[in-house]
Amino acid sequence: MIAFNKLFLIAFVASLQHITADRCPTSWISWGHHCYRFELEEKATWNDAEGRCVSLGSEGRPSHLASVHSKEEQNFLYEVFHLSTQKQETISDWDPRAFIGLLVGNSATDLSWTDGSCVDYVNWYRGNEPNGFPNSAAQISDGNGKLGRWCDQVSHPRTFYYICKMSQD
Repeated sequence: MIAFNKLFLIAFVASLQHITADRCPTSWISWGHHCYRFELEEKATWNDAEGRCVSLGSEGRPSHLASVHSKEEQNFLYEVFHLSTQKQETISDWDPRAFIGLLVGNSATDLSWTDGSCVDYVNWYRGNEPNGFPNSAAQISDGNGKLGRWCDQVSHPRTFYYICKMSQD
């Protein structure tokens, strides 16, 4: 089943706009000017996920948990995540989820990406997200009606899937 999902995912990704010449390492997906790695086999805490993403980078091509800077990029991440996880059992209305690199500091407006880029786009779930947990981490949610919207939660000791990102250059 996993092999079929990966073949389907590759075919789907190849049909998306913004696909560029593949300058990404094996098991990374090229979109725009970046490479993305969807870690969907093993869950991790937020700190471990960021550490694993950083370890996958190389000199001149650092990798971090994914930052998201446009609706198009968000749609790409959500579609790949959704197609890869749609048959999985869920624990809550928010699951499945994947960590991205957005940190919420002491307030809902204290936001930062792990890669140091500016926060110029957000995709919070309607209502009370971010919900005010200080020092929490954002996740893309594919749970009941969430459709890729983000939620935040104190990141320890919860484990989720995660998405890494690096530049193609």
